[in-house]
Amino acid sequence: MNLADKLKKETKDLRVMYVEDEDDTRRQIAQILSIFFKEVVIGVNGLEALEIYKLDGENIDLVMTDLTMPKMDGLTMVKNIRKINHDQHIIILTAHNSSANLMETIDLQLDGFLLKPIKMEKMVDLLLKVTKIINLEKNYLN
Repeated sequence: MNLADKLKKETKDLRVMYVEDEDDTRRQIAQILSIFFKEVVIGVNGLEALEIYKLDGENIDLVMTDLTMPKMDGLTMVKNIRKINHDQHIIILTAHNSSANLMETIDLQLDGFLLKPIKMEKMVDLLLKVTKIINLEKNYLN
């Protein structure tokens, strides 16, 4: 079984929220995520995504977000999500590899980082690791 098939097995019952302000990137990544996940919820900026999360966060298994966005940046959104659900699984996608961002995110206990442009193999590998943990937690709690 290849990595993509393993990922499909782990994600078939999971919902992911993907937050990205750049139209082309959002379309491309959302299309890829929809191959794997049961449902992909889209946010075009941090403020919109936080509102979605407030309404439906208990049904979102994983949040994937860009850092640099209008209206509300990804870090602020993540901090607000952490106030609602400290255990939410979150992956950051960013084109910026700055130590300032990295230092600020350490306390947020994120599940991972993906640097843009995103390499498909790295994304699948990280998603597989994180979704295995999500499923283990779900099975343990049920």
